Amino acid sequence: MLRILFVGLPTLLFLSGIPFVLKRVPPNRFSGFRTSTTFASLDAWYEINFAMGLALIAAGIVGGLAVLVLSYGLIALKPESRYLLGILLQALVMFLFLIPVVIYADRF
Repeated sequence: MLRILFVGLPTLLFLSGIPFVLKRVPPNRFSGFRTSTTFASLDAWYEINFAMGLALIAAGIVGGLAVLVLSYGLIALKPESRYLLGILLQALVMFLFLIPVVIYADRF
C-alpha cells in the first residue's frame, strides 16, 4: 500500500492539475480552489484554478523526482522508511507549491 502511494501520489497530482490548466473545470462544489473569491466571478475561478493547476503539476514533477532519488537508494533506508519519507516529502512539496496560489488568490 505504501509503495502504491509512493509512486502514485506524484502521478495523481500531475494528472489532476491538467484539467485546471486547460480551464476545463467549471465552478463546482467538489473540486478546485473553492473560496468566496473564486465563486464571486467566473474569471477569478478560472485564473486562480489555473494557478492551482500549475502548482499541482509542478508538485507532481518535483515529487516524482524525489521518488526517483529515493527509489535508487541514494539514501540508505529500509523500503518502508523510504516510502514513508517519499510520501511525506510529496505532501510537503504540495503544501509549499500551493502557498503562492493562496497569496495570488488574495489579490482578487
